[in-house]
Amino acid sequence: MRTIAFFKYLVMFLGITGTQVARPDIPRAWDDREVATFQVPLAQRDRSPRFMTSEEYYKLKVRPIYRTYPIYLPGREPVGYLESLKQKEPEIVFDPSKLQTEEDWIRAGELVFEAAPTVAVPPPEALRAADAQNQMALQWVSALTPPNRDGIIPYARWVVIQQGVVQPAIASCAACHTRVMPDGTILKGAQGDFALNRFLAKQGEFFLSQPGFGPAAFRALRDADWELTGASWISTRAEADKVPDAEWIRRQAAMQPGVIERHGTSNTHPSHVPSLIGIKDLKYLDATGLVRHRSVGDLMRYVVANYGIDMVAHFGDFQPSTSFAAIGAQDGTRYSDEQLYALAMYLYSLKPPPNPNRFDDSARRGQQVFQQQGCATCHTPPLYTNNSLTPAPGFTVPEDLRTSDAIMNVSVGSDPTLATSTRRGTGFYKVPSLRGVWYRNAFGHNGQADTLEEWFDPARLRNDYVPKGFHLGPGPIKGHQFGLNLPAADKRSLIAFLHTL
Repeated sequence: MRTIAFFKYLVMFLGITGTQVARPDIPRAWDDREVATFQVPLAQRDRSPRFMTSEEYYKLKVRPIYRTYPIYLPGREPVGYLESLKQKEPEIVFDPSKLQTEEDWIRAGELVFEAAPTVAVPPPEALRAADAQNQMALQWVSALTPPNRDGIIPYARWVVIQQGVVQPAIASCAACHTRVMPDGTILKGAQGDFALNRFLAKQGEFFLSQPGFGPAAFRALRDADWELTGASWISTRAEADKVPDAEWIRRQAAMQPGVIERHGTSNTHPSHVPSLIGIKDLKYLDATGLVRHRSVGDLMRYVVANYGIDMVAHFGDFQPSTSFAAIGAQDGTRYSDEQLYALAMYLYSLKPPPNPNRFDDSARRGQQVFQQQGCATCHTPPLYTNNSLTPAPGFTVPEDLRTSDAIMNVSVGSDPTLATSTRRGTGFYKVPSLRGVWYRNAFGHNGQADTLEEWFDPARLRNDYVPKGFHLGPGPIKGHQFGLNLPAADKRSLIAFLHTL
């Protein structure tokens, strides 16, 4: 970034126009020394992941980024659309030699954001079945997709990697970080609102209804779920297999838009989906503060980990999978450093949408309440986070982390399970930013409260409370009791103020 800024200044100083900007100084993403420190150790230190080496990583084949095309809701696509796609030649659209300006890198990063890492073509005998399954999947997705202005499903794209074969490009960044706004516009990088796990529940129900291939397909779905979230030192594979199929489906269906059973969490304690808008300002990534975000290189390493490398890592004597394919990435491939850098530049460039909420008298009163209640101690303006970690209940903070990380001495009493009993469990929760809460839902680390109004409702602490967000049964939404006892008028004003951020 400094290199780009210097050359832009030089161009302006010399009065030169049309001059190409020099190639940016791209960090080496999988540098062994940086990899050793970019994550906060897990709560159980001997289970912190041991990743593949830099030498092993850079021997992997680079994944090409193919041009992708919109997927429409059934009945909304142009006449002859899919047939026209089948006539197209595969087109690789990421070429770093053509990226000359910072804007070029950002636009290229958007292509990486939308592209999926899956590039394997089914064998010829499977293509007809794949077409039928794609159409069935579209019907399921249409039932779970918010209305959008153009009839486009923004969470996946069609990709052509062999002429005549049109496949859904899944597992992209956009799949989880795209939101359809109330006016039908698409907001990229936001907390996603596609109910992915409800889609998996429908898939599971379908498999169980098929007497032929169904049981084996459902078993494969359960196997993939174990690879995604299993942690043998917390719960064994045998214990996971004892969960009845109907209960497994119920858990998947309980995850509303904005909540996901991402790898390293669990189907009883999933995670809310974070917004990536404003990520450049955040010092820790993930609800548990798993990743130290010290530089663009750390964000690049975070992407690497999330696209297969952590699936094949060793957590002590436990390895979730021996294949990247467990998370949708083509096995034995990686992103190039140039692709990762472009993606990071795109994420850094994301801006929030225009806020429709006015800073009126109620919001002004809410700002006073915010200050009087001491909310700014943790949610410090202008970022509305102090970029610190807070320990989960019962977790003893190791002394070495007190010197290496920004750690608060207070716990807010949240349920500790995600932070202490999963593969992403550091023993901490990060202090989230409050910016953009007006276009988010699923509050709390598990997304149990679906609105701010619910978050500030003292009834959520009752043992018989039924959360409006993720829940598997009645029970309290624990923790963060700040603001629960405010007078109703002050509470409304506080929420009005938060909606302006």
